[in-house]
Amino acid sequence: MSRLCRRFRTIGLLGVLGMLFVTSCERRPLEVLLDDRVRVRIVADWDENYVALYGNRPNGMTVMLWGENSTAPIIRTTNANSVTVMLPQDTYRLIIFNELMEEYAPYVIFHEANSYDRMVVRSSRYNAPSRAWDNGLEYMYTPEDPRITVALDTFSITPSMVQSDTTIFVPYEEYRDHGYSAYGDKDRYYEIPEVPWPMTVDLYVRVKIKHRQSLKGIEGNISGMADGFYPAHIIRTSESGTLRFAPENWDKTKFGAETDSMGIITTRLASFGLPYGKELLAERDSADNMLNFSLTLINDSVVNYSYKVGKDIRYITPEGLEARIRYRQDLRNLQLEVELPEIINLPPVFPKGGAGFDAWVDEWDDGGTFEIGGFARRKQ
Repeated sequence: MSRLCRRFRTIGLLGVLGMLFVTSCERRPLEVLLDDRVRVRIVADWDENYVALYGNRPNGMTVMLWGENSTAPIIRTTNANSVTVMLPQDTYRLIIFNELMEEYAPYVIFHEANSYDRMVVRSSRYNAPSRAWDNGLEYMYTPEDPRITVALDTFSITPSMVQSDTTIFVPYEEYRDHGYSAYGDKDRYYEIPEVPWPMTVDLYVRVKIKHRQSLKGIEGNISGMADGFYPAHIIRTSESGTLRFAPENWDKTKFGAETDSMGIITTRLASFGLPYGKELLAERDSADNMLNFSLTLINDSVVNYSYKVGKDIRYITPEGLEARIRYRQDLRNLQLEVELPEIINLPPVFPKGGAGFDAWVDEWDDGGTFEIGGFARRKQ
């Protein structure tokens, strides 16, 4: 090989080595990490309504998100306070309710739970035990334990939010030692506060009785109550069913002078309220709701009473707003009551195998009542 060729070869080799040297000494620090998602923290405030109404906090919550152009997660968590999710640019619809769907089964079932618009919460049905007064009647379970509350919202993740939230400057050495995961859950997030509202409505029943000493046991039911709730639309179902009053949940209070033998029996149960389209008094017929009693007397005889109470149900709510509007605007304070305008006049009977009433008079409270919204309730 000629000397000239060897010289050019040496120069070329030195050039390549020089390029490799320069490249190996140049370190491009990783300073910007980009993600096309935004950290969103969804925070549920249970104190304002749930704790105020029911006295405790839920054990967990379910968060459901529907994006217009993306597949968003359904989060079920035992953390009832908050949850942080990573969401891409989109507009989202949100539903939160306390506990998990499985917590309500088999008494309350979530139908079409993957659809925001069609999701409906319905009470399951069961048949009455074998007894004369309601044998075979189909009852709805009451949404009592746990109570059901819901929060709704719509929010958007915008391009500016994505750019602002996901442009994170990370020193190369820290990224090399810890990776991006150490920075993914930093304190930078968008917070969405939510206040869940109750789906359920308390129903109070108050009945005046004459010859209270004759009364031993109380059973009853009421028909025409909504069987469910559409969370996304904040309305009750138009379908209805019958709710049973638990015999052990009646309060008995003396009323008036002792010689009058008057008493008041009251009870409360959780319900989904009146069906959609029946909220206003003008929309109801008396026969839309039947109140039925089967009363056992102290001589073990049974008397049955039935009343058409569709026109006797009213709301214990702030005045001045139509009931249907209150369903949306004031769910927290929505309550129903039914008070019979007439007195149940029991036959004056004696205990089986004896006479006198003293043994049963003691079971009645001594008039310890106070008025709430015009409805007498026993002091606790």
